Amino acid sequence: MSDLCLADQLLNTENDRSRPKVRAAIHPSISRFLAQKELVFSLIDGLGSPLNIVFPQHIEETIDRFDNVYRERQLQGTIFYTSKPNKSHALKKHASTTKVGLDVSSEGELKSALSAGFHPERIEATGPKNVDYLSLCVQQNVLINVDNFTELKQIAAMRNYNPRAKKARVLIRLDGFDPGRLKFTPQDSAFAIRVEEAPTVIEFLIENKDCIDFHGFSFHFNAGDYIRRPTAIETCLQLTFKCMEMGLTPRALDIGGGYRIKYAADQDEWNTYIEELKSSVLGNRDSLTWNDSGLGFRREDGLLKGAPNFMEHYHKNDGHEDFASVVDAPLTAFDGYSAARIISENMLELHIEPGRALLDQCGITLAHVNLEKTSILGQQLVVLDMNRTNLNSTQLKLMTDPVVLYRNPERKPADSGVMYVGNLCLTHDMIQYHKTFPEFVPQTGDLVCFINTAAYQMDFAETHVLEQRIAKKVAVVESENDSFRWFSDELYNPFAIEGRIKP
Repeated sequence: MSDLCLADQLLNTENDRSRPKVRAAIHPSISRFLAQKELVFSLIDGLGSPLNIVFPQHIEETIDRFDNVYRERQLQGTIFYTSKPNKSHALKKHASTTKVGLDVSSEGELKSALSAGFHPERIEATGPKNVDYLSLCVQQNVLINVDNFTELKQIAAMRNYNPRAKKARVLIRLDGFDPGRLKFTPQDSAFAIRVEEAPTVIEFLIENKDCIDFHGFSFHFNAGDYIRRPTAIETCLQLTFKCMEMGLTPRALDIGGGYRIKYAADQDEWNTYIEELKSSVLGNRDSLTWNDSGLGFRREDGLLKGAPNFMEHYHKNDGHEDFASVVDAPLTAFDGYSAARIISENMLELHIEPGRALLDQCGITLAHVNLEKTSILGQQLVVLDMNRTNLNSTQLKLMTDPVVLYRNPERKPADSGVMYVGNLCLTHDMIQYHKTFPEFVPQTGDLVCFINTAAYQMDFAETHVLEQRIAKKVAVVESENDSFRWFSDELYNPFAIEGRIKP
């Protein structure tokens, strides 16, 4: 039997409802890399399974798309690459060669950022901060996104302890915005200062303006939470102008991130899979989920109840288009003018932390197939040499079909679909909790590739649980002749790789 052409897996648009598919959106360069089967198999054979592949060059593309939104609207400010979603040194080093700043959320991430080539004044510190993290920020003159009043008081005390040091640069993170005319359910949060406390914060900033350099206000919402953003922007701008009237010199507004990734390649395929999932929960077709979990859906009295416990995989807009829609939205409190216009005309800076959106198409995760077997209740299982922590499978379910690279010449059709299982001695170690439908059942020695895993998936939750392997990471770059070179992630040097210096 001849090898199944990779293009057939990636490009076939037919979708039999008995075998619903959700093809992954995939970067052309990643498709070309996976087509180099000899190289791909040699990497995982030599470096072990699972194996994470990052594509540092791709981050320039996502940065450029966000930067175009700035240029088109004559906006100034900083796009901060966030180090939290991925631990890759190569991605961080490559980002340091662009114009972006870096958002860190721990003392360890700050030290890593400095070693990756980011000047302290390009770094923003977010997240909860202990004294060690906070003092290093003050010493290095990092922009501190203050989470609470205690941090603010500690910053003032640290700076006053060394009066010859520069003023501590701070943003003040707020939340709890009044919905006003909008109708939305208030969301509780362990982060930020309540907006009702802003007058007290402003008073403290005025009293300590000799040691604190107040840059402005900030907020951050999760992906898809767009209804609250206009109110938050309006409130922060109103507070900014109030601070100016009171003698402070704020110069920026930070509107955070939460811009989404388009994981699925085709909207119809995604919608069809969801409808088939609902149909399976209602008992109208064979089950598509492990142990009939329903992935958040359930049947009650013959009716479908519940809501999906997985993220939306297809969006009309990419991350930069989401961002554009936010800054272009009319603000009622400012006579319908957009945030972009108000910020630009008042010569303020706009800061963002796109988070996952900057890592779109920057990584994939490979795993060897250990074996295939049938479950006690007759489900076709494919056991991979990886586990759920290697893909953050519990918290962030990846619903797209992985790409299978077949090596075993003896194959059997996967007409009833397959479930991917991990290598832990745990009954709930599922890599994907739903059924997918490859052409053939992956068998021992074959390779399964999960697409677009760089953001919060490949290494965000991985552990040495049961002393299983933590994935190694490899940086891959494509040359002009469609050939690929790979480097150990920590040894990747963007200057040498790009030919900017000669060996």
